[in-house]
Amino acid sequence: MIPIKRLKDLSPGECDRLFNRFGDDFTSIMIDTVIPIARDVKKTGDHAVITYTEKFDGVKLTSIIATHEEIEAGRRNTPHELYGAFLEAKHNIEEFHRRQVRENIRHESDDGTVLGVIYHPIESAAIYVPGGKALYPSSVLMGVIPAQIAGVEHITLITPPGKNGKLPDVICAVCSMLNITSVIKSGGAQGIAAAGFGTESVRKVDIIVGPGNIYVTAAKTYLFSLGLVQIDSPAGPSEVLIIADDRANPTWVAWDLLSQAEHDEMAVPILLTTSRELAEKVRSIIDEDLSSGTGRHVIKRASIEHNGLILLVDRIDEAVNFSNRFGPEHMEFMVEKPMDYLGMIKNVGSLFLGDYAPVAVGDYFSGTNHILPTGGAARFSSGTSVETFMRRTTYQLLSRQALAKSRGPVNAMSKSEGFQDKHGGSISVRFED
Repeated sequence: MIPIKRLKDLSPGECDRLFNRFGDDFTSIMIDTVIPIARDVKKTGDHAVITYTEKFDGVKLTSIIATHEEIEAGRRNTPHELYGAFLEAKHNIEEFHRRQVRENIRHESDDGTVLGVIYHPIESAAIYVPGGKALYPSSVLMGVIPAQIAGVEHITLITPPGKNGKLPDVICAVCSMLNITSVIKSGGAQGIAAAGFGTESVRKVDIIVGPGNIYVTAAKTYLFSLGLVQIDSPAGPSEVLIIADDRANPTWVAWDLLSQAEHDEMAVPILLTTSRELAEKVRSIIDEDLSSGTGRHVIKRASIEHNGLILLVDRIDEAVNFSNRFGPEHMEFMVEKPMDYLGMIKNVGSLFLGDYAPVAVGDYFSGTNHILPTGGAARFSSGTSVETFMRRTTYQLLSRQALAKSRGPVNAMSKSEGFQDKHGGSISVRFED
């Protein structure tokens, strides 16, 4: 049964557990598993990837790269209606992400100084798409489309194969839809290492994006620590925080909590509400669903028992303040006139406003991205976007007059740091006869 508590009655320990919930220590995993795997992949390339895929997934690969024939066969096996749904979602995601393209900046001062920023796409990227407990073809759309709009030239997908050694048909269908031809058929640390180091079959990439289990996250972190790749924020369990007032529909609230709980056993579903009556009704509906044995009931039950929570607050702004500290991956704001609060809400991976914006519509269809920071990382990072796959270069052009104006200040500042000889001198020498 999901507990109901008053927010103001939480102990310091309970608050610490909520606000510092990521907390995965990669030390033993990194030393005992991830680093040895990465070093093996660096040393023996495809052979190591094939070996570890057989060890961990029970699949003996003949090639770690999916063939064109395999991808197209999967496309043909995908029902037309399902393909059409992903195609429509593709259009929505593209339309929204095209609006994220940044324009170059150029500023010219009266003294002849020109300052600017030029944006360039990262040349090669890998998108990790999880497998195992569920399929995530929607994550192919969410990772690949922003990269394509940014102008990334080489895009590689990393995803585990099925037990038959082939990619799932629907993954193939979305790859075909997006013209993705480079797909590494291996997950975990070995798939990440293949993209990070490059192998005989795999082109080395410059950035790796996408959620995965703790081994994937640790592998991405390790490659980043070596200076080999850029990565997005570390990924933890999926989470939703719902803020609802007394007019919210309890069935809708309960189903939205359960939709997050069915992701995995460690998913985090939390409700904050001003209404004890709503809280009690939501708990009753959740209990009824878990008792029915429908859907992924074992996973849902584990999530609710481990991390489910309903918190009572006196005012909506109290709930918003909690959310700002919590930094949820998803936040649903099911209150009257939700747009009135928009300026107060911060530190959210993706925000769902009103009664008709459940997380599921953003996960699949509306056009926003679902590769988002978790575990409180929304306090300092953002979800995947076109900008994720861009890098910026600043430039400057100065006239003699403009450099002359900087001579005194630069000499003073470089002297304070002990660099007057050549830092300050590199300016002064330009004015010597």
